[in-house]
Amino acid sequence: MKLKRIILGLVLIGMVSGSEGLPSASGGEGETIPAALPALGFELNRRISDYEQAHYWTHTFSSGGHGTALFGDSLYAVWYDVRRGNADVYLAKSTDGGRSFGPNKRVNDDTTTAVQYKPSIGVDGQGTIYIAWRDGRKGNADIFFAKSADGGKTFSKNSQLNDDRGVAYQGNPTLAVNSKGLVAVAWSDARNGKDDIYITVSKDQGRTFSANRRVNDDPETTAHSHPSLAVDETGTVYAAWEDFRNDNSDIYLARSLDGGATFGPNRKVNDDSGSAPQISPSLVIGPSGQILVAWGDFRGSAVMLPPPHSATGEEQRWEVSRTGNADIYFAGSSDGGKTFSNNVRLNDDPGTAAQAFPSLAVNTQGAIAVAWEDFRNGDGDIYMTKSPDGGRTFGPNRRVNDDSGKADQSHPSVALGPSGRVYLIWTDTRNNRFSSRGSAEDDEGDDVYFARSN
Repeated sequence: MKLKRIILGLVLIGMVSGSEGLPSASGGEGETIPAALPALGFELNRRISDYEQAHYWTHTFSSGGHGTALFGDSLYAVWYDVRRGNADVYLAKSTDGGRSFGPNKRVNDDTTTAVQYKPSIGVDGQGTIYIAWRDGRKGNADIFFAKSADGGKTFSKNSQLNDDRGVAYQGNPTLAVNSKGLVAVAWSDARNGKDDIYITVSKDQGRTFSANRRVNDDPETTAHSHPSLAVDETGTVYAAWEDFRNDNSDIYLARSLDGGATFGPNRKVNDDSGSAPQISPSLVIGPSGQILVAWGDFRGSAVMLPPPHSATGEEQRWEVSRTGNADIYFAGSSDGGKTFSNNVRLNDDPGTAAQAFPSLAVNTQGAIAVAWEDFRNGDGDIYMTKSPDGGRTFGPNRRVNDDSGKADQSHPSVALGPSGRVYLIWTDTRNNRFSSRGSAEDDEGDDVYFARSN
């Protein structure tokens, strides 16, 4: 893990009651995807990062870091990699529903060796692409933004979204947009000496953004981190995040009825009463306004996680999330977040293997897809489940990656088409000759892989 740990350190230093109807108790160029179909209902996995395979370190993101977006037959994927010697944000586009992808496009426009990290993407009803990420070009961690009105061929001049004048850390950005082009971006922000959740909103398709506003309402000097955003068609903005106000990490949610200008009271989503951590929320809004949240959950275990406010804390959090006895949990609300359904475990394995970093998607018919990183087979795989009925029931877990070795697959991001077809990207080490033997040698790199369901 030597090189990856070094780069990770540099990157990070640069910087409840039930609700009705929801669960209760219990132009792309490139090679075409092969026509042969493996088991599990997915077409063959294919690599979409176009540098020499396993040659560079790369990273996709789950939960609040939306890594995929759909617009008609166009599919977009974002990640960062170090092919130029430093971390940059890249976009891949398919114009044929994922059968082929064009060349990767760099999004950030700086010419420095600064780190760009954790991109999050959204697409509005006109096909305009919006991307936010963490950016170190000014010597500290800021939130930057760019948009493309031509399908990703060109991007606007990158602009900074956080409006503080100091050198405080801003990180873990999440972006959401509705069909009308209302764009919201939230992030973790240390401008007040502790980590809060801040947000900015654009009501003119990303041309201008509002003053930054704090979302969490507690006065304590506790940490708040890893937000996930959603925006509905009325302009209502929803935010979920990790919250340490109770001396352990819980999932909290807030709603804004005025386009992000003000937020209502923060409400706890997870229903356990213990001190187990809940982390990495992924938030979407269903077609009838249902609030849907998935997260990693350590209830029933003795794991404790530090607030993720430093490089050391962040790396420890990442390692524990992948090795502790975490499960993927889900809850929904049909009353605007006043109450949430009983939390439901989504992974169906009987053991104590770790599940981590969920990604949640919903389509216009109310079907739900949830994907995550899963260690039930002794190494990291990508698993998923679907619900055809808005989260009332979920089908059996299915493995997505089709390799037969010991490679790690991690940090999936999922999109769900109107027909129910699932689209996924993730970070994959199958071409790393050391990782495929079960040993970690990070002087060889990772790739970005893609799959879609039949």
